[in-house]
Amino acid sequence: MAQSLPPALQNELKNFETLRQSHENLTVLKQTLQSELNEVKATLEELRKQPDDVVTYRTVGQVMFKIDKVKLVEELDDREKTLEMKLSSTSTQIEKLSKKLSDLQAKIELELSKRELKLQ
Repeated sequence: MAQSLPPALQNELKNFETLRQSHENLTVLKQTLQSELNEVKATLEELRKQPDDVVTYRTVGQVMFKIDKVKLVEELDDREKTLEMKLSSTSTQIEKLSKKLSDLQAKIELELSKRELKLQ
């Protein structure tokens, strides 16, 4: 069937598949960022319940290092802000890509219907 399609339509189908894969990758990235953000927020919530002089540690690989609680809270606050910005940006990219995919799918389906074919 692909050989009977005009080259322009074949290119649009390839473009659609590329956009669909990008959309899938961004969705996975968004889930990863959201998970990390939730973890950072939970950690900050627990840290803020503790007095400033509590002994805190940071794990790096298999080693734990003692770290000042105030410094750790600052670092996690920064990480939270960074993750929120990345999450927002990723969500915006997903929305734009969804619109492009929807428009391209409609265009492809129109072209296929002119040829009495269907998208599977």
